[in-house]
Amino acid sequence: MESKRRIRPELEGLRTIAAILVAIYHIWFNRVSGGVDVFFVVSGFLITTSLFSMYRKNGKILYFSYVIKLLKRLLPTAWLIGITTLIAGLYILPAFTKQQTLNEFLASVFYFQNWRLAIDSVDYLAQNNSASPFQHFWALSIQFQFYLVWLLIFFVAISILRVFSGKHIKSKLIILISIASIISFGYSVYLTAENQPVAYYHTLTRVWEFGIGGLLALTIQKLVISSKLAWVFGWLGLIGLISCGIVLQVSQLFPGYAALWPVLSAVFIIVAGNYSTNFSAFRLLSWKPLVKFGSISYAFYLWHWPLLIFYYALFEVEKVSFVNGLIIMVMASIFAYITIYGFEVPIRKLQVATWKTASFIIVFSVAIWISTMVYEDTSLAVPVADTELDEESLSAHPGAATYLETGRLTTVEEFKDPYIPSLDVAKQDRSVIYEERCMVGKVTTAAKVCEYGELIDYDYTIALVGGSHSAHWQPMLEELGKNHKLKIVTYLKSSCRFSEESLPDFPECEKWFSNVKAKIAKDTPDLIFTVGNVESQKEEYDEVSDGFIEAWKYFENEGIPLFLVRDTPWYKQHVLTCLSKNEDAPENCKAKQEDIMRKENPITQADYIPESATTMDVTDYFCDGEYCHYVIGNVVTHFDANHMTATFSRSFAPVFEKPILEALTKE
Repeated sequence: MESKRRIRPELEGLRTIAAILVAIYHIWFNRVSGGVDVFFVVSGFLITTSLFSMYRKNGKILYFSYVIKLLKRLLPTAWLIGITTLIAGLYILPAFTKQQTLNEFLASVFYFQNWRLAIDSVDYLAQNNSASPFQHFWALSIQFQFYLVWLLIFFVAISILRVFSGKHIKSKLIILISIASIISFGYSVYLTAENQPVAYYHTLTRVWEFGIGGLLALTIQKLVISSKLAWVFGWLGLIGLISCGIVLQVSQLFPGYAALWPVLSAVFIIVAGNYSTNFSAFRLLSWKPLVKFGSISYAFYLWHWPLLIFYYALFEVEKVSFVNGLIIMVMASIFAYITIYGFEVPIRKLQVATWKTASFIIVFSVAIWISTMVYEDTSLAVPVADTELDEESLSAHPGAATYLETGRLTTVEEFKDPYIPSLDVAKQDRSVIYEERCMVGKVTTAAKVCEYGELIDYDYTIALVGGSHSAHWQPMLEELGKNHKLKIVTYLKSSCRFSEESLPDFPECEKWFSNVKAKIAKDTPDLIFTVGNVESQKEEYDEVSDGFIEAWKYFENEGIPLFLVRDTPWYKQHVLTCLSKNEDAPENCKAKQEDIMRKENPITQADYIPESATTMDVTDYFCDGEYCHYVIGNVVTHFDANHMTATFSRSFAPVFEKPILEALTKE
């Protein structure tokens, strides 16, 4: 048995294996490996060792200088890769992703990308976002946030030591880290069960992984095991790490209990690493090429993902061949080496006063933020949803009204002017419902109310009720409201319908709709406008479900008439993706009507329809009997696969004007 080491070369080898596994699983298997969890454990081990050593040496923690030195080590690589990725992304990626790319760039270089992704995971529409070249920065964001949490823990431990005149800080740290880790693990298990997508990116669900590494750093000198057991631990940890992503669907199960697999694998390797025997995992992980690669693993991790995303975009593929995957990994390795040894190391060697470094970081941060905002304001036009079209623009972009006027669809090739909204802003051209948070998210069951149209001198009130497919009619109703003294009141919740039944994945919809029914019955609007069916091609939607019909009957008994509009098309591809690939021939973007729309309107085929209900089928405004088109009346119909742009919705105002006014005055 060899003596314990202060230098841990196997940790660099471990980081190498973890980084390569992350890349392999991303590139060839489109899965998550669990390697990031190993990064967290190793980071917890190293940061705790560093801070504890600083305290033992100086009797205090130099918090400000420590953070600045930390940023001096982290920022050069992160910012260089981040800025390079942004510039390349704006040219390579589809135009409609520019806004998302800018938002995620800022979130990444300022270390809150994990929260950006967590917010998107509960934003019903953001879940349709294309893969971002900055998505992998979530791990770095959590890591930096953890460093700040650890400084706080050391501050508390030192404060306790001073108050009680203690001598040994280690015991205080062990207690504090243990408490933080237990709370974090418990919260991780809870949130993973309740809302796994949010849990995956949540800082507090990951603290325990760093905490395990921190506890190891404080106690490993006391751990004594035999060389044979160390041999077993080392290989058990390494095999466990390699097999984790094969056995578990990490992206759908982590963190929670499942994350114990890679965490314990890392623990076994770290514990075993104090001992070296023939054919041990330590010998393999301490192999010089692996240790050398470990010094660039941070940059390799940051480079591999944008290279993969750009490969997908440039070659318009969804899978990577073995050879091309190897090329991506080699390129990431070369870029990583140049980044670390040609850029980061020289900067780290600069002897600059701490305050000067801090000043530069602040000035450069402000410059990045302002530059990004200026680019956004000058290069991305204001969405059409926020502008008023003059008569000339309306005639060149009639949208849905083209069918009302001509009795046929006029597609994009019949117009001289470019279609609207442009691809740069089309993804943001959606109802103000989203910006104003008027459609409640997954957890909320309260009947939130927002008002539009004529709010003071109105003659009638229309309640807009349902989920996102009801919400995308809000621009049309608001347009009518302003022209005909109509007050529009919204009761909306993502992923929920105007139905007594809940979807299996959204059980909270039943309680929400119950609250909405009570609220509407009390408010007594003159008309309820809602979507009467689901046009998704899943078989269970071939007929209007009993839940819809029961809801119709309830409001019939309450004496409130209904306006039931047939659901709009659910395409099998992202509309903007097709348009971005066919910029010179947007007329090619269409889908066979029989593939996406049922032959008969399910609403009119329902077992029961209230006599006071008005039904309307808008299929002819999207489809010509053979194809459903993505650009109609020179207006883009959808901003994703199944939600209308606000501009196209607004163009329906003349179409709905007569039917809605008749429904409001019908005896």
